[in-house]
Amino acid sequence: MFFLTNHFLIAQMVDMRLEEELCQAETRRLLREAGIDRRGWLARPGCWLLCQVGRLLVALGRRLEQYGLHGSLKLDGKVAGGR
Repeated sequence: MFFLTNHFLIAQMVDMRLEEELCQAETRRLLREAGIDRRGWLARPGCWLLCQVGRLLVALGRRLEQYGLHGSLKLDGKVAGGR
């Protein structure tokens, strides 16, 4: 299939992208001059550890939900809604 290239649109997109990059560079320069560090507050090993703990908590929460659902179906030793 044949696609027409809109050179004006491409030029506008390039200009917008360049403007965004210049704005971000200016922001980084001002932060560096002010002595503000925008890097992450947590080192990579710490981040990995917290992710693993989070995954474990989610898995345990799901197991608790399943346990709670099974327990709520029983009333006086009978399954709720049963005969």
